[in-house]
Amino acid sequence: MLIDEIDFYPLEIENEEVFKIATGTSFTTENVVVRVEGEGKVGWGSGASNGVTQETNGSILSCLKEFRSELISKDVDIEEVWSEFREMNPADPSALAGLDIALHDLKGKLEGERVFELYGGKDEGVMTDRTIGIMDEKETLEHLKEYLESGFKAIKIKVGLDMKKDLERIQAVREAVGSDIEIYLDANQGYSVEEAKDFCDRLEGHGIEFVEQPVDEEDLKGLKEVTKNTSIPIVADESMKGHESAEKICVEEVADMVNIKLMKCGGLTGGRKIVEVIERYDVEAMVGCMLEIEQSLAAAVHLFNSSDNIKYADLDGHFMLPEPLCRGLTFESGKLFTSDRPGLGVELIPEKLERYVA
Repeated sequence: MLIDEIDFYPLEIENEEVFKIATGTSFTTENVVVRVEGEGKVGWGSGASNGVTQETNGSILSCLKEFRSELISKDVDIEEVWSEFREMNPADPSALAGLDIALHDLKGKLEGERVFELYGGKDEGVMTDRTIGIMDEKETLEHLKEYLESGFKAIKIKVGLDMKKDLERIQAVREAVGSDIEIYLDANQGYSVEEAKDFCDRLEGHGIEFVEQPVDEEDLKGLKEVTKNTSIPIVADESMKGHESAEKICVEEVADMVNIKLMKCGGLTGGRKIVEVIERYDVEAMVGCMLEIEQSLAAAVHLFNSSDNIKYADLDGHFMLPEPLCRGLTFESGKLFTSDRPGLGVELIPEKLERYVA
């Protein structure tokens, strides 16, 4: 692909709800939109500022602008671009994700294919959960009612600050939804190893699909201990950085599943490298998100559709925004769908982009 022009747009959007997890509270969605033009087509991507990779809109813009000269007026290969960028900017995976997603969108448009088709994937809707942050039981049930009425078939509950209250909230949600709704739990490193084992013991029989990252991200030995001492599947999230950590987690059986987040692994190219690992070891995965606009979430939908080993999706970040920023990503009967247009099938709405440029 011959690249003619690259532009960047930092966005700052006040969320419609305060989002609290074990490691902090979020009030805004901050993303950097990437526009790549080449051979008469335009590809769009986005990278997300977040506390996990410690990237900000400023840091994302800085390394993207520095790398721009490596692409302008050159015929590029996405895999080569990904490797070169990662070598130059190893601490900036969200910046790489924004660029990589835009290049995939452009490539799909140039080749007349949807992105998942570039990897021989399938065309299916992706069932996503809706996440309930840490809040009291009354607020939890109010949010639950709203989300179920909106059509969600799976609920993720954030836990990790107070086990007693966590268990009470989980019990209340299970009683409210019966057995028809899937429940996922995410502790965001909030428990000690012993607390995590006790927590999982108390959840036996509650129909919990999985528990994400119950202990500190660096404590792989402790994560493995929790995994081996419960029948509830344990998911590695913060411990999962990229395909190298996926390899270690799979080889050492640290967790039952892994969570693939494009912002942590460097976009679709990084996501596909993780897919290659989990397919080799026959490990299942979920695909997750940060606080992101629809452009990068659509990319995650395409990644999901590229592998049968990805079984779950937590792609609800855009539901916290005050309004849609893109056309083409739709939600129906609990599932996300992208349009049948080439590339990601999602297009940013110009006036919305202008409205939120910081």
